Amino acid sequence: MTRNTLRLAAVSAVAAVSIGAGAGLAQASETTAPARPAASSQVTLTAAQARALLADPALSAELKARDTTSLRAVANGTATDVQARGAVGGAAKALFNLLKKHGGKVYNGAVKAAKANWGKFRSYMDGLPWYHPVRIAWVAAGAEAQYQLYTYIRSLV
Repeated sequence: MTRNTLRLAAVSAVAAVSIGAGAGLAQASETTAPARPAASSQVTLTAAQARALLADPALSAELKARDTTSLRAVANGTATDVQARGAVGGAAKALFNLLKKHGGKVYNGAVKAAKANWGKFRSYMDGLPWYHPVRIAWVAAGAEAQYQLYTYIRSLV
């Protein structure tokens, strides 16, 4: 055996031992962690995302008054849990209405991509030109509103 072979074997053995010890510690820490309440684990819009949605003229034209109020409360940081969840739903509905408004290739392409899976849908929406109003609203909406739009379109087809 050469010196390099012995060094590699020693490094591999040390790595295997340290990973094995780390895995045991990781399992112990997972079992002692307190459980989170269901309400706080829900993902909602951030204040920056809410401000971006309100600043987008194409999307804000599609918002209903109640959804605008919820988004403003999220943007100000004064939203209740109900308003925070309503803001996500309102953003998804407004994004869907904007998508339908642009119709044709954009809407049909989004429906076709949503039929396939989440990755294709996200790739399709990210593949729209950067200046397209639907793409601008898509980026501003955030992950939770994007996924709600995807699940809504999937429920239609």
